[in-house]
Amino acid sequence: MIDVQSVLSRYAPDPEEKNNIERLVHNLESRIRSITARDGIDAEPVLVGSVAKHTNLKNADIDIFIVFSRKYRTTEMEKLGLKIGHEVLPEGVERYAEHPYVSGAIEGRKIDLVPCFRIDKGSGIVSSVDRTPLHTEYVLSHLDREGQDQVRLLKLFMKAIGVYGSEVRTRGFSGYVCELLIINKKNFQEVLRFFSESKGRIIIPSDSDLAKKYNAPFILQDPTDASRNAGAAVSMENLSRMKLESRLYLLEPSENFFTPKMEPAPALARNNGTALRIIRLPRPDLVDDIIFSQGERLRKIVVEHLQERGFHVMDSDLYVGETVDVLVEAEIGILPAFVRHYGPPVDSENSVDFVRKWGSRSFRGPYVHEDRVCADIHQEMRGIDESILSILERSNIGKNLQAVKPLAKVIDPLATGEAFKVIGKYYSRNIVS
Repeated sequence: MIDVQSVLSRYAPDPEEKNNIERLVHNLESRIRSITARDGIDAEPVLVGSVAKHTNLKNADIDIFIVFSRKYRTTEMEKLGLKIGHEVLPEGVERYAEHPYVSGAIEGRKIDLVPCFRIDKGSGIVSSVDRTPLHTEYVLSHLDREGQDQVRLLKLFMKAIGVYGSEVRTRGFSGYVCELLIINKKNFQEVLRFFSESKGRIIIPSDSDLAKKYNAPFILQDPTDASRNAGAAVSMENLSRMKLESRLYLLEPSENFFTPKMEPAPALARNNGTALRIIRLPRPDLVDDIIFSQGERLRKIVVEHLQERGFHVMDSDLYVGETVDVLVEAEIGILPAFVRHYGPPVDSENSVDFVRKWGSRSFRGPYVHEDRVCADIHQEMRGIDESILSILERSNIGKNLQAVKPLAKVIDPLATGEAFKVIGKYYSRNIVS
């Protein structure tokens, strides 16, 4: 059996940290109220996120929403929100999501001050950010102290197996989804039992109309907005991983399942007789979700086109740090000197035209292969490096990465002998057991 209290004592905030958080939140809310009163702004601070819901782990961020009256226009609300944010966090920086917001740090703890509109349950929203205070109210009214600790256990489990977080970087389960799962299934053990026994697509509740509206692998109806899938971010791969890891844990519980994964350490490439390449671009100064979206676009484009050219890509990965690194591992790095070009069936009226076209241009043929006329054609571009550079040159890889595309490098990590974090991430995608 797992000593749950031992696990929580290592990763849940202790009384001293809770007191420090309460003090920081009180000071931040007081400063925001002072500014809104002074300037006659119809807005109030609302603590949201895991800290507000008492489901936070150690060193959690503090998220305070500055909730504005609907009488303001969106542009006015955003302008006033940034003004308040910069006054409260003078050294904070502006970040951009659905609304621009101010992010900074006090006493080493990350603080986000986010403007939004005030809404009531069931009323219209301007953006999904506006719904967040309703999430906080719902969770607070449905989770007791034991339930809060059960959420912490579920978060730790998901962090350890690499499926926690709804960001584009992860495409996993958000903190809010963890809270809803505990509310729905009562405790951590029952959540894992549910996933371990589930087959195929998951829909909660099972009779939800959202199953007809969305084709997502994981559907969890938001109790504050029946038209919203709270689990929309979850990828098929992460859902599958959650099912498998749940089965493994229930068969043989271990505290390894509660040890959060660390940032991948740089690793050397292994010589597996394959072609391992890293496409590296400078990182534009933008928020993670935008960079990861464009990095994923780049990864998919490179993999798709290398496959089409015959390199047989085995797997790929993406790591974003100071640079944007896409890793691809292909079975071969050099294509044959020729490729079989399939023409029409012999019975087709176009078969004679094919023979005439390729009669003097083919390496071998034209010839008949089963019922098709074919020709073996010289491949001018045979190496994986030049093929990747050609793909980059011809492809639109997203507005921001497109701008730095001329600085792209194709790196053979075996040739350089250098360690890379993207390789560390690639080799560490193991099942926890």
